Amino acid sequence: MRFAQWLHEHAETEHMVGVHVIEAYPEPNRDIEIPVESFREWLQAAAEKEVAKVGATEVFEDIDSIRATAAEEGLALAVEERQAFGLILGRKAPRGQDALVRLGRVARRLIRRAETPLMIVPPDLRSQDIGDGPVAVATDLGADAVGALKFGKAMADALGRELVLLHGIRVPHLLDQYLPADAWSVVQTSMDKEGGAAAQAWAAKHGVEARVHIVDGPLVRGLWMAAFRERACMVVAGSRRLSLLDRIFASSVGSELAASSPLPVAIVPPPAESPAE
Repeated sequence: MRFAQWLHEHAETEHMVGVHVIEAYPEPNRDIEIPVESFREWLQAAAEKEVAKVGATEVFEDIDSIRATAAEEGLALAVEERQAFGLILGRKAPRGQDALVRLGRVARRLIRRAETPLMIVPPDLRSQDIGDGPVAVATDLGADAVGALKFGKAMADALGRELVLLHGIRVPHLLDQYLPADAWSVVQTSMDKEGGAAAQAWAAKHGVEARVHIVDGPLVRGLWMAAFRERACMVVAGSRRLSLLDRIFASSVGSELAASSPLPVAIVPPPAESPAE
């Protein structure tokens, strides 16, 4: 809710709706004789009270309390019915903690099925933790990153921020065992330059102009550390929509970023006409 509040303050064109999902709550016991409508009103009042606790009452045009078999189903339905631009959701693990469960069940399932951008936010994020720098888009220059590029551009325009591309390159580090330090530096500089030019050309192909920040080393940590150094207000990544079986053999950069980044991470599904690789 704090991130929604920040977005509302910095991008006034964005309209917010709060959604509280109750997972298959039982109907009131007939012996107690509590009307169902009264029970729903109580749940609604409880949701509004939680919003008021963080001083975000004025942020939301409406606050809905809905019932669903599973929270992710209720949230997905709310997004569809409201024709929402995206969904903001808190993750389980606080910033800086390497917890066993980092994303949480609802966030993890929504990443696999979301049809609109999903913003994952650390639960302890404060407004002062949000950088005053650019919107950062992580990209491998593939088809699944196009949606992230366009969403990142839209957010940068709405917030009045610069757009920067974070492009990870794989430098063959085994070469440094055979090359002198000065020659190795030349190789690395050349690869950085080529990677930067390729990223700018890729963005231009999709009608976007952006600065490029080349990331080397461990990819996920390198991406969020680069965004942190840029003082980015958020990181945007594409979704490969890996199935549960796929995730056993391959990791999702977007999911890993959302689970570990100290910054808000928006995960954007690929355009319908461009299936993910």
